[in-house]
Amino acid sequence: MEQWELVIIGAGPAGLTAGLYGVRSGLKTLVIEEKIPGGTAAESPLIENYPGFPSISGQELMARMTEHCQKFGVPIKQFEKVIALDLAGEKKRIKTESGEYEAKAVVVASGCSLRELGVPGESEFRGKGVSYCPLCDGAFFRGKNVLVVGGGNSAAVSALYLSNIAANVKLAHRRDRLRAEEAYVRDLLNKNVEILWNTEVKEIKGDTSVRSVVLFNNKTGETSELKIDGVFIQVGEIPNSQIAKEAGVKVDEHGYIIVDSRQRTNIPGVYAAGDVTAAPVKQVGVAVGQAIIATIDAFGYIKRPYHYRS
Repeated sequence: MEQWELVIIGAGPAGLTAGLYGVRSGLKTLVIEEKIPGGTAAESPLIENYPGFPSISGQELMARMTEHCQKFGVPIKQFEKVIALDLAGEKKRIKTESGEYEAKAVVVASGCSLRELGVPGESEFRGKGVSYCPLCDGAFFRGKNVLVVGGGNSAAVSALYLSNIAANVKLAHRRDRLRAEEAYVRDLLNKNVEILWNTEVKEIKGDTSVRSVVLFNNKTGETSELKIDGVFIQVGEIPNSQIAKEAGVKVDEHGYIIVDSRQRTNIPGVYAAGDVTAAPVKQVGVAVGQAIIATIDAFGYIKRPYHYRS
């Protein structure tokens, strides 16, 4: 069993930041990632609210963060999925599909998975017109008609990105006001993205690929069918907290990990940072800040310097 001082689960913005701060503080640090570094942030077509980068794609920003970690020798084990945690004792055990690790402290930075609509046709046409990643799949819809579903920043950014590729972009939101930042709303209007207010997608239809969607206006009660070539679903996320929860980490009613002001969970030596936490704002800047706090406190927990407050 490999011995480490700090093990970080996840290599999104929070995980990479924790890895960097762990190594720079002198801790024997390991980052474990089941896919490739970047997390869902890497799938964002455009990020305009991360200080120092007026406009950058999520993919490029995360590539820079990964490169920064590599420069300082942060060990990142890719394509290694964590399947079980034993966090009760002083030494924490992390079991993956290919090995086991022991650590004095753990930072859970496992992020979130994209939420599905759960409507008929969604699973059937996934990869055949249904997408959750405009950056990955947008090029397949050049000159075509697409519908983005959602009302937050992710949905707005996706619609803006696709407006430069597709012939026509519509945005369906179930309420009469977007949750997205006002700057994005203004840009949507300037890009002539049509917003379908109070509109819910009830079914996705097609043959070999998506051909139309069934829409329901929850204000008028009317049902209609819209011919469309692609549907991009951006309706929120589900926290990847199940394994931590099974190990005794407390979560809220939505599954987000509960932390205090120092990113500590209810288990000593176990921290959480980023989108998997119950923080009300899910953004790269927040994830980075949380990871810094968590790792600095983890250093104190492990090394017990005179100034550390337990």
